[in-house]
Amino acid sequence: MMAQNSSPRIERIAYQIWWLIQDSAGECTLQDMAQFTGASMRTCTQICRYRGWAGAYRKMVQAPAADSGPRMIEALDSELSALFGEAA
Repeated sequence: MMAQNSSPRIERIAYQIWWLIQDSAGECTLQDMAQFTGASMRTCTQICRYRGWAGAYRKMVQAPAADSGPRMIEALDSELSALFGEAA
């Protein structure tokens, strides 16, 4: 059973974190939690560890494929042009 020494502020943040994890099916990060609750990332980390939620959310932000896709295609086009230019 949890100790009753947490403040109403911590309980509010914990509830907001729990709600965000549930609503996003775990597809949230500590940065998302901090923005959503208005608390620091450190506070969110400590609450998640204390409540046993450390494995219930994503640890890192994944770069969107749309950001790297055009650059990757341009690089591949350059490489293919160089290869076929040399072979021809």
